[in-house]
Amino acid sequence: MANKRKRNDLSLAQKYDAVQLLIKKTPQAEVAKKLGCSQPQVSRISNMRDEICAQYLSNANPERKRQRTGKAANVEKALSEWFSVARQKDIPISGPILAAKAKDLAEKMNIDDFNPTSGWLSRWKERNTIVYKKLHGEKKDADVAAADNWSKTVLPEILQKYKAEDIYNADETGLYYRALPDGTLAAKKDQVSGSKKAMDRVTVLVACNMTGTDKRKLLVIGKSKDPRCFRGKKGLPVTYRNSKNAWMTGKLFTEWLQDFNKDMKLQGRKVVMLVDNCTAHPPTDKLENVNMMFLPPRTTSLIQPCDQGIIRNLKGHYRSQVVNKIIEDIDGTEDITANELAKKLNLLDAIHMLTKAWRNVKPVTVVNCFKKGGFSMDDRVETEEAEPLPPTGMTNDEFNTFVNHDDKLECHSLPTDEEICSAIVPPPTPTPDVSDDSEDDDDDYIIPVMASEVRSHLQRIRRYFEENSCDDFSLLYNLEDQFDKVAATNQRQRKITEFINWIP
Repeated sequence: MANKRKRNDLSLAQKYDAVQLLIKKTPQAEVAKKLGCSQPQVSRISNMRDEICAQYLSNANPERKRQRTGKAANVEKALSEWFSVARQKDIPISGPILAAKAKDLAEKMNIDDFNPTSGWLSRWKERNTIVYKKLHGEKKDADVAAADNWSKTVLPEILQKYKAEDIYNADETGLYYRALPDGTLAAKKDQVSGSKKAMDRVTVLVACNMTGTDKRKLLVIGKSKDPRCFRGKKGLPVTYRNSKNAWMTGKLFTEWLQDFNKDMKLQGRKVVMLVDNCTAHPPTDKLENVNMMFLPPRTTSLIQPCDQGIIRNLKGHYRSQVVNKIIEDIDGTEDITANELAKKLNLLDAIHMLTKAWRNVKPVTVVNCFKKGGFSMDDRVETEEAEPLPPTGMTNDEFNTFVNHDDKLECHSLPTDEEICSAIVPPPTPTPDVSDDSEDDDDDYIIPVMASEVRSHLQRIRRYFEENSCDDFSLLYNLEDQFDKVAATNQRQRKITEFINWIP
């Protein structure tokens, strides 16, 4: 009787390596020979490639050979999620705390017969590669060693596998969109005095590729589902979503990533999207054209391109617009303060200024920020990038302080125990979306603008250019063409009888 061939179980890391080889069109027989396993095993790995990539990229144990769960799989999964949240808060965790929390999570999921024994806890820690480490130091600094290791091991493979234009980075930033510089602006006749700072905020998701040739439409997250200033508007230059605290959530990010994947599929492109590993960026499978990869924890300030100056450049252009707008309004209005004018800047105004600011971020700025993060682009000539200039009357230091005003503003929340449990065991009735239609602006419903008014204003703009020695009307002509297209789309077909009243 022939000896039965011994099964060679592959670890998660080996399966991931096999997937990468298969993506490179390596024959299955060659992959099997390289990993020391059978060809049918490689075939099964090929069929499960999305699941394997999702597990590997979610920082699962790379040396794990089989997916094992304990006697309460839902409790184990919930405890893993809670542990990740607690460590992001730098909360020290001990064995007894884990056991007590596991019991608490089981009760929240209505699992009454669960008992977290020491054996169960030991096996859970082994499955999740959790070990005891002595705390030392007082500050959560950037992990230079992890950033250096990623740049030397993972990044070269990304640069080899993908073209520069197919390497993307996305990151969120918080923005106090009505904020003004401290004590620098006032009405002409007013004395400068302190005032309450505007705390109206949004979260903005910024995403672009390594060459700066594809700056994605901004995703803006506010508190209100239907702000009053949006009413009557059928189009926005950004993607707008809402959440309770105007923070990014896992659901919103997943929706955005899936839409990005659809666009890449339409373009016939295979790309990689690099993001940090916060809880608002859950691993997303079934992305045929987007390979989502996480940067190591506590390394984004060192290697994430958006953090190397892209977001700061965007905010610099935005803040310049805010200051210039307030100055112009003050010059044209008597007896009104800058803070009063800032309150009139609604969310729709901010969105348009953000979009214009994003357009003003040059590709060379994006390229240089990727280089600062360690992404090499030897085939491009490095040139000087254009930084936004401080508005008139502000020093560089004052402007930098203003731009960095909301630098540490939180962009995403850590999930509560209830949210963790409901994600694993959905509640009987779904939680309704935030439907508050109020916003922190006091705009009443705005009467729609008539086409005749716009046509009249365009004529006035043309007269202004004519009377002020302007000989280039190309932008105005483009605007008039755009207006004609929009007006023609919305215009009702008129009947001749409406003009000729004598027809019987």
